[in-house]
Amino acid sequence: MTVFLKKGQAQAISFNGTIRTGLFLESRKFLIEGYKEFQREFINTLAIASAGIWGASNLANYSNGAEIIKDTIRGEPIIPSYFINRILKDNFLLRLLEEFHLSPRISASSLEDNFFTSDEDSEKKSKENSISPATFLISTIEIRMNDFGYGSVIFTGAIRANQDLCITEFKELGANIAKRLNDYHPVFMDTFRTVWDNAPKEILSNAAFVSNFKDNDLQKYYRGRDKSIGYMINVMRVFEVACSNSEEFEEAKKNYIPLLFSQDKKYITDASIDPNMAIYTGHGNYIVIYNEQKISHWQRSLLARVLRVIDVFYSMFEEITENLIYLNSSVSLDDRNPDPKELEEKARILIEYRARSEFFRSVYDDYDNHTDPQSLKIWRTIEQNWETEDRIYALKNQLSLTKNIHDRLMSDLNYIHTKKISKFAMVFMVLGTLAIILNLIDFTQNTEEFTAPNALRLLLVLTIGLIIAMFTTRIVKKSQKHLN
Repeated sequence: MTVFLKKGQAQAISFNGTIRTGLFLESRKFLIEGYKEFQREFINTLAIASAGIWGASNLANYSNGAEIIKDTIRGEPIIPSYFINRILKDNFLLRLLEEFHLSPRISASSLEDNFFTSDEDSEKKSKENSISPATFLISTIEIRMNDFGYGSVIFTGAIRANQDLCITEFKELGANIAKRLNDYHPVFMDTFRTVWDNAPKEILSNAAFVSNFKDNDLQKYYRGRDKSIGYMINVMRVFEVACSNSEEFEEAKKNYIPLLFSQDKKYITDASIDPNMAIYTGHGNYIVIYNEQKISHWQRSLLARVLRVIDVFYSMFEEITENLIYLNSSVSLDDRNPDPKELEEKARILIEYRARSEFFRSVYDDYDNHTDPQSLKIWRTIEQNWETEDRIYALKNQLSLTKNIHDRLMSDLNYIHTKKISKFAMVFMVLGTLAIILNLIDFTQNTEEFTAPNALRLLLVLTIGLIIAMFTTRIVKKSQKHLN
């Protein structure tokens, strides 16, 4: 089989994974007051509190003074693509990894090694492969935190081959390395704790069905479902392939396309608008092939930048849909004697969660309006490959169901309150009727006007009694009808 990566050669790669951060901020507060002023002060605080380079997507510079290249060029989106980020590299990275007994290198074994379960087989296999086929060398770890409970972790580095690798072996090793990245969970949690320990209480959201990490004593559960914080949900691999001339460029396109998950022509679409660069999007592997003489760093970084944003939205929509299914299913509409307080709480949770979900969807719909033409082409290509329209359609259906359930709960609440008011009205009517009866009795038994019982007195008393009996019977039957 043709050698894809020779022994001793290295292939640049970045791993991007969406992660649950548990950080929910009052976005509406920042929309009114603005993000930047608070972010600048917060970044200075974090830089003093913990090592690393801190920044935000909508600021000009990181805490160390380095320039921040924005993800968008046509103005800023409704909310920043990420609220805060931390970059670990060089000595900062090595010190932190040493603190948590982690290595800046990941030895990648073949995927088939995972099938050896017995101790004897594992020992035998380890002796045969004392040196792993490849090693991932970590150069930087970037941790991004959005203000709606999610974020991204980006590992940047290179895979160095310890033996000749064909395309299939290289593809398997990349997937195997991706599975090992959650071993760096302590690094992610250290970043989250640093943010939580320094975040003012007033910026955290207290909306229903939201579990803020800090408010729940660093709990491991997320929102209404058992979702762990600090572990990447999925990991995607982005390859950057530099070519010195057009011949290498065309050859690289033939060699690297097999890295894609599917070879269906529908998914093998070049998303580049520049003839000196080729961009291919898949489901696990993503490729940028470029002529290093004609393509800038900014241009070749656009795939990774778009991917980080759209993957967060996609994962968020997926879990919001799951949470809505869970929430909608937990509401019973068949209770004959519902508790008004419970109905009010369920209605409040539904309307707040629906409003928050609709807000996130509007942010997603707005984001691509601010991107450059190349990023927009990548965005649309990824949407087509991932079939995000189906995901958004499922979310819309659950939001519609949530609205219907909320309307039904409000209808039940209105009925309960109307019923209470009717009871009070009936009591006052009975009291009023009794007052009339007493006045009539007093009138008919006035010794100055009547000297003895007569037909008029008896007829008035019997008529009023009959009216009260009929009214009471009607109210009782109507109540029983609604209960049934």
